[in-house]
Amino acid sequence: MIASSGLSALLGTKVFCKAELFQHTGSFKVRGGFNTALSLTEDERARGVIAFSAGNHAMSVAHVGVTLGVPVTVCMPAHAVQFKVDAVRAMGATLELVEGDLVAHVMRRRDELGATLIHPFDDPAIVAGHASAGVEIIEDLPEVDTVIVPVGGGGLISGVAAAIKLAKPNTRIIGVEPETADVIRRSRAAGGPVAHPGPKSLADGLAAPVTGQINLDHIDAYVDEMVVITEDSVRPAWRELLAHGKLAGEPAAACGIAAIRTGLISVDPDETVCLVICGGNADFDNLGG
Repeated sequence: MIASSGLSALLGTKVFCKAELFQHTGSFKVRGGFNTALSLTEDERARGVIAFSAGNHAMSVAHVGVTLGVPVTVCMPAHAVQFKVDAVRAMGATLELVEGDLVAHVMRRRDELGATLIHPFDDPAIVAGHASAGVEIIEDLPEVDTVIVPVGGGGLISGVAAAIKLAKPNTRIIGVEPETADVIRRSRAAGGPVAHPGPKSLADGLAAPVTGQINLDHIDAYVDEMVVITEDSVRPAWRELLAHGKLAGEPAAACGIAAIRTGLISVDPDETVCLVICGGNADFDNLGG
């Protein structure tokens, strides 16, 4: 946990950052990845694992598989950020770049390979792994009043919110989605998981095409509020994360700042706020925009 005097001055409250960008592969995703892989049987490990992702989950599962000696296949969209594609290749995972329906492709390949799917978010083991970040927030910052979490498919906020609310029910948990990648908002409005037709955002780590029922159930049970920021607010907040927070996070990590700066989240001067800085895998060529 990092106390940020710069972001505190900028946002008018006491700001601490849960700096997940310093994790292996640069994001929180390894928490759920390791928890899931370590829960597999010896036979399941021998047959390997498979994952789909545009970036951070792909990198984490590649790292987990190689570290544990488990065969790993990673399916990424053909338009994925190039340095994330390169990172997966460099780790030694089998990489498949997919045009079209990524989820349908990975399900077909799972059956062909006999591999176990490590889902990005829709899995109890993934949620439980990510809950460890929530446990650490409470341990490091027991006085926390508000925790703000960037939201893509919902795996991170599912785990963090459950861990914090079960330990400290009065802590406010707020999730933040970009308006151009709002699969949680769409799914909650529909009463269950629905696909987002082509989510795309500068906060590419949040551009999940689907969510899962387990994630929606956790959000309904443990999250106080979900807000949706404009796409135009992401880049200025990203710059502020670097300039005031001195943290080289990715755009997704700055969405909490965007929500406060645009008035979607109100904070008091005496409040203790934790921003979850979910990752640092950015293409910084996009910073200037």
